[in-house]
Amino acid sequence: MKVLFLAILLISTVFASDKDIATKIYLSLAMDVSEKKDPIFYLYGHIKYLENNSGIHTTHNCNKADLIILNTLEKLPKECQNKPLFTTKYRTYLKHENIIGAFFWQKGRPNIVFRKSSIEKNNIHLESSFSKYTR
Repeated sequence: MKVLFLAILLISTVFASDKDIATKIYLSLAMDVSEKKDPIFYLYGHIKYLENNSGIHTTHNCNKADLIILNTLEKLPKECQNKPLFTTKYRTYLKHENIIGAFFWQKGRPNIVFRKSSIEKNNIHLESSFSKYTR
């Protein structure tokens, strides 16, 4: 019984830390994109670490969002496509040139990449800690 309790405790601790890391990265990115202290997110699709997260502000209207976080561009409303787009899937990032970057987990580790051309096109100025992830 103690082993089961310990296993559940360890798993929940690991998950919480992943969620905290993801939240901090998305908040920092959104503040750079919007130049606002309290940015607004539009979540398109199932975004595991941001859904039901009290640390961020979301909207159901992409026109009010500073940054759109998505898994896929399929069926994304046209009015949303002119906003800065950021994905949680590396394959989606590779397929679509208009996506500014991706934050994804690979082999249990967080990875982040930015597309220089999309960053410049959207006139985004990333903080220096993100510059080493720009391609």
